Amino acid sequence: MPLSWLVTGCTSGIGETFVRGILNRGDKVIATSRGDSSRLSTLAEAGAKIFSLDVTASQTEIDAVVAKILEEEPIDVLVNNAGYIEAALAEEAR
Repeated sequence: MPLSWLVTGCTSGIGETFVRGILNRGDKVIATSRGDSSRLSTLAEAGAKIFSLDVTASQTEIDAVVAKILEEEPIDVLVNNAGYIEAALAEEAR
């Protein structure tokens, strides 16, 4: 039976490559990105469901999007790939 994956941070790099690999093995994928989900159109064309999900949003906003996702598909595997880089000296980082 195919697994259902939720992967964050899928607009490029590791996230996008990971989603393509999951689809190639025959599993289902819900791919997310911050902001406009049209940036995931190539993944949608490949078979992924796409959602806009900003992991830095308020917990209420995140919960609302996750509730919509769960209405469509139960999740078997979560991959928290979204992130950002803050480049600074340790003393200057906030």
